[in-house]
Amino acid sequence: MKNIFIIFKKEIDRVFKDKRLILNLFIIPGLFIFIIYTIIGNAIVNLQEGDIADIAVVNQPQTFETIYTNGESELDNLDQLNVVEIDQDEVDSYKAKIDEEEWTILIEFPENIEAFDGQSENPLVVFYSNPKDAANIINRFKLYLNQYNEYLKEDLHGDTSYLNINYQQTEISDREMVGTIMSSLLPMLVIMFLFSGAMSIGPESIAGEKERNTISTLLITPIKRSELAIGKILSLSVLSLFSAISAFIGILASLPTLLNLEEQSLSVFSFNDYILILLILFSTIFVIVGIVSIVSAYARSLKEATTYITPIYIITVLVSLTSMFSSGANPNLFAYTIPIYNAVQSLVGIMTFSEDIAVYVLITVLANFAYLIIFVGILNKMFNSEKIMFNK
Repeated sequence: MKNIFIIFKKEIDRVFKDKRLILNLFIIPGLFIFIIYTIIGNAIVNLQEGDIADIAVVNQPQTFETIYTNGESELDNLDQLNVVEIDQDEVDSYKAKIDEEEWTILIEFPENIEAFDGQSENPLVVFYSNPKDAANIINRFKLYLNQYNEYLKEDLHGDTSYLNINYQQTEISDREMVGTIMSSLLPMLVIMFLFSGAMSIGPESIAGEKERNTISTLLITPIKRSELAIGKILSLSVLSLFSAISAFIGILASLPTLLNLEEQSLSVFSFNDYILILLILFSTIFVIVGIVSIVSAYARSLKEATTYITPIYIITVLVSLTSMFSSGANPNLFAYTIPIYNAVQSLVGIMTFSEDIAVYVLITVLANFAYLIIFVGILNKMFNSEKIMFNK
């Protein structure tokens, strides 16, 4: 029993006397989960609501205006509401705006809607929206319209049916809908699996060998240090890529069930789209492995390497979450020279069928291979440094 207590105390002391372990074990995991879930929650809200909800109304009844004004005031969203009253001859132009995602909702009331006598045909109200845009505000205004219908029924005609509400929406192809859904989730998952794959084998390959003193055997062989650097990065990249491809296939197989899509929905992506995705994965894994290799070479032990890499992994995940904020790829070409972010935006562009995707992918691949050359050079210099490679 005494020995058990001694071992227990030794392990507890080892953790609490190492600031890096305290950070890695007790602070980073909770902080990581908090940040990720906060960003996901904010992203969902932003995608649903947007900055300003633009509502166009034809023949707007005063009672309906009161209903939605009170509702939005209670939610503290009134300052995000832009309601304009338009004429009948402007309906088609506003429908076109909604089709182009430049406007949110069009509600078309008939003239003298509250003069219905309950005998003739029920008044027709057209509610036009785009299902890709601001789902939350669209659902709220549908609720306000139903509340107005209840008011008309109860206050004006008892239980008599009143409005005939025709909910219409922009025609969106299955290709667009699947692409939009996939682009918000898949880039984040792919980048996470790419990094986790490299993180699981990279530190062991370099920092682990330093810790076991087996790296010294390689360094005294006639092989050039640059060849050693390239061989390390290449082998780690291939292994990580296989891991990522396996994860990618698993994601593709599970997403239709997860998102309630038809199994054939993934056929909206062509063979060329999948080739472009593989090009992005192939070039990005070199960047990730290069970063992991440099950090591992700098670290004195496997534990230290893992400690250093964890914050970089968190930053990578945060960057990959940007796919949830955008409805399409970033049009700024400079963005495709930024490591990791360029891969995320290229994947978004592929899945949203961007017209300029060939340019985006080309810049991304060239930038990533340029980073690879830089990382190989840095790793080569580190392998040539006795202070770094034999630092204990």
